[in-house]
Amino acid sequence: MKMSLFQYILILLVPLLAINLYAAIAEADWLMQATQLIFVPGLAGIYIKLKKNMSLNAILFFIFFFLAQINGFIFNTNNLTLISFFFYIIAYFGLSREALQNTQLETASKTILVYFFLLIAINAYLLFTHVLELKQYMSDELEFGIYIAYYGVLLVMGIISLIYYLNSYSKKSIYFITLVLTFIFSNVFRDSAYFYMKDSAILITGNLLWYNGLIFSLLFFLTPERKLRLLNLL
Repeated sequence: MKMSLFQYILILLVPLLAINLYAAIAEADWLMQATQLIFVPGLAGIYIKLKKNMSLNAILFFIFFFLAQINGFIFNTNNLTLISFFFYIIAYFGLSREALQNTQLETASKTILVYFFLLIAINAYLLFTHVLELKQYMSDELEFGIYIAYYGVLLVMGIISLIYYLNSYSKKSIYFITLVLTFIFSNVFRDSAYFYMKDSAILITGNLLWYNGLIFSLLFFLTPERKLRLLNLL
């Protein structure tokens, strides 16, 4: 009997998520990281099984996201390092390239532009406030700079996701904007839990969002898309 995509995800997710929740409550960081380490190649395996023609973007995303998780596990740290930042940049490049590859320039209406820039300004302010809160917990300026750059990349992905969605309103664009938002909020919740709001409930929320972000990434890469039109913001 052939299994559906939902069944594959469920079989992979349920045991790992249960262990991850236990690890978060028990403050067993190594176990929590181990479950996340297994989940990424598990999703990659589902993608390979269901997708006949694998895209370079998906390969970049899964490989380098996995390498970022390995880096955190080996060095037993939840903090961003220069190496993990580099891996995440390439992984997020794969996601963004997939969204932008099928787009072309189009002039946007004034209403859309106002709506677009307002959302960007609000998100930029909230992320900037969060990063400033992290500063006092950073060991040096280099670490703080890595976090600034990382959240800057997430903000750029947020901009791309809005452009993508406002031009398409397709299932694939909805998956993309959802995964970007879940990754942003996941990072905010998890960093808050590790640094200045040490609460297992916040950490669990961040972890749940992280798992959802990866699931939506898989759905995003599996979903075909028609040609899109990119807003011309110049």
